[in-house]
Amino acid sequence: MKLREATQIIGMLENGKFNADLSDDIAKTLATLLEMSEQSEGHTFKGKTTIVLNFAVKDGATIIGAKFDSTTPERPRRNTMLFNLDDGTLSTEHPRQTDMFSPRAVETAGDRMSN
Repeated sequence: MKLREATQIIGMLENGKFNADLSDDIAKTLATLLEMSEQSEGHTFKGKTTIVLNFAVKDGATIIGAKFDSTTPERPRRNTMLFNLDDGTLSTEHPRQTDMFSPRAVETAGDRMSN
């Protein structure tokens, strides 16, 4: 049997095991990308699968070593906003607004009439 097509060669590697493993890996990559896109509408997530075929020819015979590697983007994380204080520490409250909710004296109607 003459092998002329890349798909034939890939199908023969490791007695078909390479093709099966590669197909499983592509399915996992696509499932991960789909999950990520469903969690973040409007964003595009990209992945990549790289196939490497190493060829060695000696005395009329070819030995093929194959491997693949897949990558997916890091899962997005949310940012946290904190505020810098004069002493070099961080605060969850804006330093100019911390006194906005502090207790203060309330003027009553009687106080206004006596003035």
